[in-house]
Amino acid sequence: MVENSRLTELYNLSRVISSTLEPQEVLNLIIDAAVKITKATTGSLMLIDRDSGILNIEVARGFPPRVVSDTKLKIGEGITGWVAKQGKPVLVPDVTRDKRYIKIDKDVKSELAVPLILEDEVIGVVNVDSTRASAFTQEDMELIFTLASQSAKIIQNAKLYETLKWRVEELSALFDIGKVITETLNLEKVLETIVEKASHLMNTKVSSLMLLNSGGDELVIKAVHGGGMDYTLKPNLKVDESLIGQVVRTKKPLMILDVRKEKGYRHLDLAKKVGLCSLLSVPMMVKERIIGVINTYTAAQHRFTSEEIQLLSSLADQSAIAIENARLYEQMIGLEERIRETEKLGVLGEMAIEVAHEIRNPLTIVKMLFHSLSIPDKKDATIIENELDRMNRIVTQFLNYARGEKPEQQKMDINQVLENTLLLVEHRLSQQRMKLKKTLLPLPSISCYPEKTAQLFLNLFLNAIDAMEDGGELEVSSEAIGGFIQVKIKDSGSGIPESIKERIFQPFVTTKAKGLGLGLAIVHRVVEEHRGKIEVDSTPDIGATFTVSLPIEVVQ
Repeated sequence: MVENSRLTELYNLSRVISSTLEPQEVLNLIIDAAVKITKATTGSLMLIDRDSGILNIEVARGFPPRVVSDTKLKIGEGITGWVAKQGKPVLVPDVTRDKRYIKIDKDVKSELAVPLILEDEVIGVVNVDSTRASAFTQEDMELIFTLASQSAKIIQNAKLYETLKWRVEELSALFDIGKVITETLNLEKVLETIVEKASHLMNTKVSSLMLLNSGGDELVIKAVHGGGMDYTLKPNLKVDESLIGQVVRTKKPLMILDVRKEKGYRHLDLAKKVGLCSLLSVPMMVKERIIGVINTYTAAQHRFTSEEIQLLSSLADQSAIAIENARLYEQMIGLEERIRETEKLGVLGEMAIEVAHEIRNPLTIVKMLFHSLSIPDKKDATIIENELDRMNRIVTQFLNYARGEKPEQQKMDINQVLENTLLLVEHRLSQQRMKLKKTLLPLPSISCYPEKTAQLFLNLFLNAIDAMEDGGELEVSSEAIGGFIQVKIKDSGSGIPESIKERIFQPFVTTKAKGLGLGLAIVHRVVEEHRGKIEVDSTPDIGATFTVSLPIEVVQ
């Protein structure tokens, strides 16, 4: 029979244990009580992970930290596993004589293990050990069994409390995201708030947000919390070749217990350097369309629960809405700016009509004076005369266009247009020590607006020359492909910045300090008037290639 003094001690310890609802504190108080009542050398409390069927040490006394983290038992394995499987306590006076014993501490001589049972289901095991043989009595087993019976219910209450607290935090975090949606439409601030909330909510070391690029084939880091510059500067991830890309492909969450041991993880060295371990990645969806992922990493191994996965997924759903709203707002601002630019163009158009009228009179005088001069170099004289005629035709064409009169198309050899236009920049190419490489294959004639076509190529040539301030090579090629005449103009200049590449053909977009940003806008308009298309390929510090494709019309 258990002595009254020990029962009183057990009662007092039970009161202390039941005074808190913090799960980790409850577990610590239980093992402290078990070790104190039995005067054990060491003790541990193991809980069963229902997903894996593994017993993990949750709290321990007297064991080195490495033993605590590395000890994992299957149900039925060792004395502890046997107790978990049978649901019965066991008292082992001499562990060396028990075949079930797994040596964890070489100094242990005796062991007492009792199950934690809740509603007829074993949820864990309380163990106490001693360096003395036969250190525990039947009375000790009864006391620990009583303690375990009371503690199982307390553990359940603590876990219910923790779950409730999680729900409250979840609602609070989702409410905060909702506030971000309504309070700010600044995309950068929205992204930063999301990763900050994700780290706080999931209690993780690092959280990051990655969005799909415009092509949908790469994930780009847009915001990071807790990762530092090494993580922030990670290269983009290919959707088809990366583990996290799997989230995009399947539209389902991804869990990895330890990315440092995962062969398919792209940045193993970085994971070890930054201290990343377990990963949970969830998709961000907008109307069944995935726009990116939220990643969260722990510093130590952690099996994410279904509740945690649902929580981060809920956060991702709210985040996707916030991001889409911010993007729509940015597009609206962009449209407003384009409307203002269009208004500017309207004013410039009115001014241009007046300028065209003023140019025509002095142009006529210049032409008359030119014919009265004697120029020795007939080639130069021909070029000057042709360009004066071209200027006159441009002014006439512009005024006709302003009055609503359409210019007439003519059958032209595009190679001849290219040759004539290159003559105009020949002097500048020589002056800036630039090489010219021409590959002009025979072409069929096509219907086009001669002056506009010449203007198109002249603007592209000048644009290429301006990009090669310190010299370089200008490549011009032409060929007939699939019903189109294709002209490529390639420079070896500085390239086009990614920030403006998608807007390069819009009015007033330029990289030049003194440029108006109208040249490529005119080029784009002329190409569209010919029902053609223009594409640009650019690499920073290597150069840019503009490809103009004009439809072929068969000459009868």
